[in-house]
Parts: sequence; C-alpha cells; structure tokens
Amino acid sequence: MRLTSKIVFRVLNILVITTYVFFRIYNSLVVSPFFDNFDSPQYFKFSIFPSFRMQGITFFYSLIQNENGIVIFQTLLGIIVVIYLWSIINSTIHYNLLKFIFTILFFYFASSTVIVEHDASLLSESLSLSSAIFLFASTANYLLIKKNNKNIILLIFALIWFSSTKSSNAIISPIILLILILVVVRTFRKNLGVIISLVFCGVMVFLFLSTALSSNVTKTLTTSGTINNRIWIDEKWREELLISGYPNNSHEIWLAHTKENLGSPADQAVVDLPDFKSWWKQGGENFLLKFLFNNPDYAIFGPIALPLLNSEYNYKKTLLSGWSQGTDLTYDYEGFVNSKAPRTILWPDEPEKAYLLLGIIFISLGIFLMSFRFKSNSDLFLVLLTIFIIIIWSYPNWWFGSKPADMARHNLIAAVMWRTLFIVSFVRFLNIFRFKTLMNPK
Repeated sequence: MRLTSKIVFRVLNILVITTYVFFRIYNSLVVSPFFDNFDSPQYFKFSIFPSFRMQGITFFYSLIQNENGIVIFQTLLGIIVVIYLWSIINSTIHYNLLKFIFTILFFYFASSTVIVEHDASLLSESLSLSSAIFLFASTANYLLIKKNNKNIILLIFALIWFSSTKSSNAIISPIILLILILVVVRTFRKNLGVIISLVFCGVMVFLFLSTALSSNVTKTLTTSGTINNRIWIDEKWREELLISGYPNNSHEIWLAHTKENLGSPADQAVVDLPDFKSWWKQGGENFLLKFLFNNPDYAIFGPIALPLLNSEYNYKKTLLSGWSQGTDLTYDYEGFVNSKAPRTILWPDEPEKAYLLLGIIFISLGIFLMSFRFKSNSDLFLVLLTIFIIIIWSYPNWWFGSKPADMARHNLIAAVMWRTLFIVSFVRFLNIFRFKTLMNPK
C-alpha cells in the first residue's frame, strides 16, 4: 500500500512538471520578443574586455543572434534551473504528500508572469534570474545534501555564471567567493582540484567585476537618475549636492524631459549637459559614494524606510516596492497581450496587499529561523546566507540607481528569491518538524 501511494504521488509530480514545461514553452511562443531600443542592442555586442554589458549575456546573444532563438534558449534554461532547484529540495523531503504539496506550490509560483515574462525579454533579467536560481539550488545542494568535491565544484561554477550575467551580481560576487572560501577551505584545503577551481573562479569574478565597474555610460545615467528622483527632493541633501558643483538648472531640464518627449530620456538629457560633464570630471563621478558616507542615515535606512527620513517621499522609492510587487511586462508591453501567465497570489497587484504579503514572508522567515536554530544548522545557515546576499545585493542597487520606474526590474532577483526562500523554508520546516505527525496526530 505504501509503495502504491509512493507511485501515485510520483506520477502526480511528473504530471505537474510536464504541464509546467509545456506551459512555459507555449507562453514564450505566443508573445512577441520585447526589444528595448536603448538597452537591447548592446546585448548583441560581445567583447571579452572592456564590455558595456556583461559577457554572460552578450556571448549567447551574439552567438544566437535571432530574437526568437534567444527567447527559446532563455525559456529552456529557465525551465532547467527551476526543475533543478525543485529536484534538490524535493530530495530532502521525507513525506510523499509533502513532496506533492511542495511540487504544486513551487511550480505554481514558478509559472507566475513575473518570472515567465522575462523569457521573451531581450535584456539581462532572464539569464541573470536563472543564474541566481541555479546558485541558490547549488548552495542548497551543498548544504542540505552532501558536502563533496562534485557539489563544491558545481557551486563554484554557479558563482561564475551568476557573476557574469549582471553588474550588480558581479559587484557582490567577491563577497560570496570569500564566504565560499571560508566555508570550504577547512574541508578541501588539500584537494588540488577544488583549490584550482577556486583560483579560476577568483580570476573570472575579477574579470566580471572589472567589466561591471568599467562603463562610465552606466555610471553617469544612474547618478543622474538617483539625484533627480531622490536626492534633489530633500532640501538638506540638495544643498550638499549644489555645494559639490552640480549644475542648478539640470533638474528643470530633467523635469521638462520627464513631462514630455523632447527627443531624449530625462537622465540622458541631463548627462548631455556641458555643465554636468564638467561637474563629473571635477569629482561628480564619486559624489554618490561620498554622499553615502556623509549621510549614514540615508545609506542604512533610506533603502527600506526613506519616508521616515523625509515625509515627502513614499515607499515606491524604496526597496520594499521592488521586493513586493515585481515586474509586469504583460501590462506594460502590448506584445505580451497573448501571455497566459498569471500573476498568482504571491504577486498582488495592489501595493497594500503586496506589502502585506512581504511582511508575512519576513515574519515567517523569522519563525523558521528560530526553529532551524534548534533542529538544523544547515537550514539555518542556508536561510541566513540567502537573506544576507539578498540585502547586500539590493542595497547597492538602490544606492546607485534604482528609480521608481526601475525599482521592480532592478530588484527582480531579490523579489523572486524572497519568495523562493519562503517556499523552501516552509516545506523544510514542515519536513523537519514531523509533517506526518502533524497530519496524523495521536
């Protein structure tokens, strides 16, 4: 009887996964590829160094060239990493019914439009999100299943891929690499293969970090966006900005280009000003960094609680907005009108409900952390490490350029990972605390 039950649940899991695969492929075929006239062309230009866009994207885009071919590639890769993560967590669950509950919940979440829509987007989001999911899955594989040579090398590969897909990924990758070295050096310090892999990983991470920091085009635009969307509003911060030599008339020009189409985006119009270029050369390049050190309240609390520093701001200008609502290309882009992907209850449309859900996720993770502390050090470390990486990944995004219009897109990985971590922690919590006993109390 137990064997029959096991087979039934296995068949049901296979049906769910098969349905998900066909759905995601079908959805990518019925929408038109999203091509951003400003950003997308740069992803088709591959260069080892220097490179305006990250090599982990430009290599595949320049190799495939065809837009529909790229969409299929991104879709299949997204499917593979999602199933890989599912297989890792599923293998740690002891109860058949819980395995099935996890399968339903996980693939329901993975079918949401916030994830699926980027398969057809010719930007960095799809491949960078896939690399983040793969990194999380490889970390879970190492921590929860087995700490062996194969899994540590797989984790090293995951970090290399992750660092190659987005500038913000590359910037935090040295920190992740340092954590990785501290975790594994004691166990694998005499393993030549692992040591060589770590050295190679260090070289590649340095290459991608150098690429991320090499483009002045990105720096100028994000600086302009951050100043005009955020810093200019506060009188004290604006005064500090003007003292640095920032052109006083630039905000008026930015406002004019924001209100109507004058031939160039608002941030670009400011960057093109001779006075801005002069300010940039005379130290403006480092203004945002100096501003963070001069205003630690802004640096620490601004990303999540900006309205507490100045009531003229709202939470749409904070990370909580990006973490809570996700992107919605299906609404913004007419080429996605045929998309069948739902937002699902994990991505509410209304801001209030989205913030409430994010609060529930935070509280739940707190409960799981307290529980794992007494039952599973591996789960405890996985959750703490993931939260730490999400935060150190999100804060620089906000410090150096997440405008309200870009908040969701810039913080897509963090938004997805909060929910992924919640689902994984939830089923691991039930599995550790005797799910069978909960279902059949004596």
